[in-house]
Amino acid sequence: MANEMAPAPEMTPAHEMSPAPLQYRSVGVRFVALLIDVIIAGIIASVFATPLQTPVFNSADFTNGTFHVSTTANSLAGLGSIISSLVVLFYFTLLLGAYGQTVGMMALKIKVVKEDGSKIGYVDALVRSLLLIIDAIPYIIPFLLGAILIWTSDKRQRIGDRAAHTVVVTA
Repeated sequence: MANEMAPAPEMTPAHEMSPAPLQYRSVGVRFVALLIDVIIAGIIASVFATPLQTPVFNSADFTNGTFHVSTTANSLAGLGSIISSLVVLFYFTLLLGAYGQTVGMMALKIKVVKEDGSKIGYVDALVRSLLLIIDAIPYIIPFLLGAILIWTSDKRQRIGDRAAHTVVVTA
């Protein structure tokens, strides 16, 4: 019979479909995102730290045709450095914990997720952010260690990703 219709294919319910595989992002795009974020976080940190690091004006006088200014180092300069570090830490932790992305990552359309693809939390974001300093240890070429770890990892993870069980993927 030519008029018989073939049976309709069975549809798999959406909740039973396997999710698309994660597209891990490597060093180049992550570095550019980090560069954007370091600039933004540095500007924010400088707003809070600069007043504490500015030298203290003591006196000025004009004698023998020469103007003399006396200043001393600000005793709060060390506190300014600590505040700068905390601002940068909070920048990364709060944005990653809330959105899974920093401003640089948003601009480049990448995000951080758990290895299973679920959203990261604030603890995961804090672990990643704290361990970012380890990636910068070889100060001759900052972040070389992080790049090497990303290049040698199947999931493109740096040390912070490995500790927090996170990956950077296409948003």
